[in-house]
Amino acid sequence: MKWTTLHNDARKPLLLLKLGNELGVDFNFDVCLIPTIGQEVFNISKLAPSRNNLKLSSSGQISPEASPQYNMSIIEDIDMQNHSLYLRDTLGKCECSSDAILLLKVWMRQRKFPQMHDSLNGFIMTMLLAYLISTGDRKITSNMNATQAFRVCIESIAGGILEKPLFLIKETSRKTKEERKAYSEWFEAVMMDNLDCCNIAYYMTKSSLVEIKTAARATLAVMKHAWDFGFDEIFMTGLDFSPKFDYHLRISMKDQPLEHPSFADEGKYRDIEKQIARVLDQGIGNRAALIRVYGRVPPPKWDVRKGVHIINELPVFVGIMIKDYDSANRMVEIGPSADDVDESGKFRTFWGEKAELRRFKDGKINETAVWECDLTQRHLILPKIIEYLIRRHLSVSPSCIHVSGGQLDYALMDGKKDSSDSVRRILLAFDVLSKQLRALDDLPLRISSVQPLHAAFRHAAVFPPEFHILASERLAEKIPQRWCTSCVEPLEIMIQLEGSGKWPTNPDAIEKTKASFCLKIAESMKRIHGIKCIAAEDSVDLLMHGFCFRLRLHHEKDRTLVNARTEKPAMEKSLGSKPDSNSANLPLHKDLSLQSLHSSMLSALQGRYPVYGPTVRLAKRWIASHLFSDVLKEEVIELLVAYLFLRSAPYSPPLSRVTGFIRFLLLIRDYAWYFKPLIVDLNEDFTSKDYELIMDEFHAGNKTNPAMFIASPYDMRSRTWTVASPDQFSLKRLVAYARTSAELLEKLIEGDMPERWPSIFCTPSNLYDIILKVQPQRLSHPHRVLFPVDVKSRVKVTVKAPGDEFNPWLLLPALKGDSDPEKKLLVGFNPTCCLINDIKMKFGGLFTYWYDHFGGGAIYLNWKSSPGEAARKRKRVEYEDILIELGRLGASFIESVHLNDRQEPVV
Repeated sequence: MKWTTLHNDARKPLLLLKLGNELGVDFNFDVCLIPTIGQEVFNISKLAPSRNNLKLSSSGQISPEASPQYNMSIIEDIDMQNHSLYLRDTLGKCECSSDAILLLKVWMRQRKFPQMHDSLNGFIMTMLLAYLISTGDRKITSNMNATQAFRVCIESIAGGILEKPLFLIKETSRKTKEERKAYSEWFEAVMMDNLDCCNIAYYMTKSSLVEIKTAARATLAVMKHAWDFGFDEIFMTGLDFSPKFDYHLRISMKDQPLEHPSFADEGKYRDIEKQIARVLDQGIGNRAALIRVYGRVPPPKWDVRKGVHIINELPVFVGIMIKDYDSANRMVEIGPSADDVDESGKFRTFWGEKAELRRFKDGKINETAVWECDLTQRHLILPKIIEYLIRRHLSVSPSCIHVSGGQLDYALMDGKKDSSDSVRRILLAFDVLSKQLRALDDLPLRISSVQPLHAAFRHAAVFPPEFHILASERLAEKIPQRWCTSCVEPLEIMIQLEGSGKWPTNPDAIEKTKASFCLKIAESMKRIHGIKCIAAEDSVDLLMHGFCFRLRLHHEKDRTLVNARTEKPAMEKSLGSKPDSNSANLPLHKDLSLQSLHSSMLSALQGRYPVYGPTVRLAKRWIASHLFSDVLKEEVIELLVAYLFLRSAPYSPPLSRVTGFIRFLLLIRDYAWYFKPLIVDLNEDFTSKDYELIMDEFHAGNKTNPAMFIASPYDMRSRTWTVASPDQFSLKRLVAYARTSAELLEKLIEGDMPERWPSIFCTPSNLYDIILKVQPQRLSHPHRVLFPVDVKSRVKVTVKAPGDEFNPWLLLPALKGDSDPEKKLLVGFNPTCCLINDIKMKFGGLFTYWYDHFGGGAIYLNWKSSPGEAARKRKRVEYEDILIELGRLGASFIESVHLNDRQEPVV
């Protein structure tokens, strides 16, 4: 036996009996004992909503206030048997009703509505179905099937049927219109039962109605637009608290000195929840689409004999969905005009010291509440407002208020500032460069287009290149800093020339012609604009405005070009024919046109969804911090995050970085990678034929497909980014890491462990065979290392002391007399990636490689061979020789090489 409750109301305990073996049967079942009240016990007229049947807790006197909630709960206990009989008779008229209610209950439970005290449950949903069968203009008829009845119900909920008063009987009602209308004044939801005595939806709230309506509308959108009718999104995907809302508030109520009213119709703990809802609705109601205060319910192991006081100490959770990013994160809350004395007084009383008068450009003077911050910190405005309002109006200690928002920002900080701060300067410099390139008139062919390729241009770079003083047009007389890094990341740009029929046809001749154009562009830019240039055969590096722009020339006859036979040409799409299968072997990852398409499509996506950039940056940082830099290309991560926004169902597109990040983890964890492709329709113009083509391609090559089959408009056969990696083993490992991180992140959002947020990006170091510890002073960006490397191993080889072969730092004052200080720069040099390439060239496929190319303090290697092969190799190869050779390759960069004490290598 165990205790449970009716509608999650602690005042209505039920007894649940788990039976089976005791009765001599070979199956188990539950029996729920529900106490009811006989109709002769109470006078129903005394239980009208306007009457009071509760006493004041302090004096014991009858309160003059009404007790509509309590009264309806008593009538519900009286009429419970009549409700069951009514449902039996009504649903029996429609054959599809039993299956329809099963579908509706699955839909409802996946959205966690029955777990709440004020939302939909099986009883309300069944009553609604009965209403639509018998009274609601008979929208559900006997000739419908269960799916049609389900759709009618969802359409009715999406249309707001629960927001209007519903009466299961119309013609035989004993109440006047005025009496019926009065119910809407006492309750936020009205659904009168078949006896016209009890409002069976008395406990539902406005916020729950908005939440239910939003879920129904999202379901209809999936059913309408999903190519597979959205079965998984509707019935198979559970909507949890953390990924559902954009912002999450947790208020710890234990030991809080809160004042409770002497009269509480729904219980004293419900009054606090209503206060929170009122304060937040008044303060951020115009910023949020939904403010959902989750009422506290008895815990799973709650014993009725312990009373309800334990519920008072449970935390209150609030989920917030914002309308749009800009309005939710605006800095100024504009109040009433200064001429309206009464409203101004109310505004100042509510906002306290944050209220101030401001004159606007149109001459108006209004009350305002201002939240000044840097542009990169705008996502923290709403959490600051929430915390301020709760502290001011509820007197809750700041340590008891936890709002999700900026807890993961530390992973994106480049020193003490957000690394995305330089993007604005990059875009301004690119705009100048683009105009200068187009204006060049001394080239044999004019430049027709300049297209950005680097992730920083689409706000997807974890650490966009920063302003570098040696990349500016001239070295300033007053140098602001003493040291600077010698490693500069180039910003890749693709340029195209106007058409000409004089281009050679030989691939080598094309490359030489492109090299000649690169030299000519470098010469012209240096002569006309005084820009420092470094020309190579396949690119031109321009140092201007503090950044390095790498120009890559693209020509339609380039030997790396994917021609019309490749992926989704316009004619094949219109005719529905299949492209040539021979194009699958082409080196698509080297084609500039595909990179350009990828960049332009995702730039457009970032324009539609401002949170895309921060989300993809967190995702890339997480992938790298768990050492998957050699497993997933950055373009793959960008497509995975894009899928979250384009196919967000059953959720709405995320509007906060924390929510977007947790959905990214859930996508990796839950997606059936082996059984279906991930279709990223970036332009949202795929037809049914396109989906059929992708599915046919996936099923035709089921055994040869990449572990991650990701189809996009420019790569419908997934031949670009995931052909070589990840393999099945790496993908399983990635899924396991995503599962652990997602579980931890959900606990952090719902729990009280602020000190554990950094552990999201902390990865274990005891799962690897060989560890190459890097010298911190040799890293080009040592401040990007999140956690120090602590290695305990059986064998350690110390590498020789640092030499002068590689120095990632430059002393600026020493360069003032240098005529060409830019020659000291190492453009595009990443020491970690370079060492990885050297090890691969030396040892081939002996290892699998695990590292963080953003800021890892170590490089990790695992034996790639199977245990049996590894055991045989141990007899032929001395571990020490391998460690010494690894140290030699990493001299001046590696501090020490460690061999972990493992029984078998990781396979």
